[in-house]
Amino acid sequence: MKINRRDLMKGALAASALSVAGKIQAKEAEKTQVVVIGGGLSGLNTALLLKDAGIDAIVLEGSDRVGGRVYTADDVETRPEYGASQIGRSYARLIALCSRFNLKLVPEHRHLMPMSNYIEKTWIKSTEWENSPLNKTVGKERKIIPPLLGSKLLIEANPLENLNDWLDPKNAGYDISIGELLRQRGVSEEAIKLASATTDMQNASALGMLQEKNRTLFDASFGGQKLEVIDRPYGFENKKGEHDGLAQINNIEGGASRLPEAMAKALGDNVRMNKIVRQVDMNEKGAEVRCMDGSRFQCDYVVSAIPFSTLQYVNIYPEVAGRQEEGIYTLNYVDTCRAFGIIEEPYWEEDGIEPSFFSDETVQMFWALEKRPDEDKSRFMVVFTDNAASRMDQMSKADALALIESEINRMRPSTKGKLKFLDIYGWKNDPLIQGCRHMYTPGQVNRFAKEMIEPHHRMHFAGEHTRRVDFGMESALESGERVAFEILSRA
Repeated sequence: MKINRRDLMKGALAASALSVAGKIQAKEAEKTQVVVIGGGLSGLNTALLLKDAGIDAIVLEGSDRVGGRVYTADDVETRPEYGASQIGRSYARLIALCSRFNLKLVPEHRHLMPMSNYIEKTWIKSTEWENSPLNKTVGKERKIIPPLLGSKLLIEANPLENLNDWLDPKNAGYDISIGELLRQRGVSEEAIKLASATTDMQNASALGMLQEKNRTLFDASFGGQKLEVIDRPYGFENKKGEHDGLAQINNIEGGASRLPEAMAKALGDNVRMNKIVRQVDMNEKGAEVRCMDGSRFQCDYVVSAIPFSTLQYVNIYPEVAGRQEEGIYTLNYVDTCRAFGIIEEPYWEEDGIEPSFFSDETVQMFWALEKRPDEDKSRFMVVFTDNAASRMDQMSKADALALIESEINRMRPSTKGKLKFLDIYGWKNDPLIQGCRHMYTPGQVNRFAKEMIEPHHRMHFAGEHTRRVDFGMESALESGERVAFEILSRA
């Protein structure tokens, strides 16, 4: 019998696969009551609450750090926050955890210097935007500077009153694109075009975004405080000490990563690092979770606390189906990419233009930040969102930073030699997260927002993408709390 090289290779690969399979099966499965997949805030909170209730839970984290999209870059000068860091006054769960672990909350000091605008290769001060001939928006739109157009127009279109109104069938008609909603309200095409630089007008569900705006406004007014609108991104002044000693926006002293680290420390050896889950098998008696390194865990219940963008690569048996399957495999995840640096000299003193700026070119937003009390130089961030962020992520760090610096120098020659770039980070480049955040596309809220969080056999779903009423880091904790109670009701 003639055997060619291809047959030999097939045989060798088959033998190798059998050998690996034998090694995997040879490892005895570790037993616990609950396995939590993902060591972000939602997974850690689930495990902590279960531990407090006397339930043993093991957390499997695929990377070498905990926190997920909470990530303080401790090894970069100025220690920038790559991910979530803002804590509102109404973030009750998060504030309680900081108290539990003796983490100090301090008012956020990320005050943006005034912004200018670079439109059609022309610099326009924000104070001159309303009457500029380059401002082709109409009516009340003319008063809104370009970087705030998307946010303010969406807030004005917001019909939601309560935090869970976005899931009320009476508001189902708002599950359309943001662009379509604004057109229905008579917003000009020029305003929609300008707003599209910072807001996804075509691919984002207006209903999903309205939920976020509603929650943001709730937090901003928490404690009955009057809002002071400013012409900067975020749109509100950061009031200090206005309610129970907390500013409107707070940070954790030493960096946001200190919280997930403290939570993991409290769980001790039950947090396992570098455990990438590849398969979950469930039956009427329990579940088994298998990792890429061959380790196995037998449990009563499983919690998926990872984004759907990566859960779709885990084999789940019995398989998910229907609207839940649609949610896992089609929920969109968008990107945010930010470059960080230091302003060596005040370039605005040379050209007389406001330090921060918005543009309709490659560099969308340049945020010059006021000095912190302990700083002798100001910091800056260059912010890219959605498709622009994903395009930057396709480049190497060195090439991306060189392009950004070159473009800023071209648009604004006074900055040449006065900006020190430190780092750039894009969330699409994290293989275990693959996106800064989830984003419902038009129609998806109505199709599966409710169904996608329902338990599947012995698997429960947590994570910021499963939130109901909260936002940001608080929403991750909210989801972990919900899942912990679901499991406790079954245990």
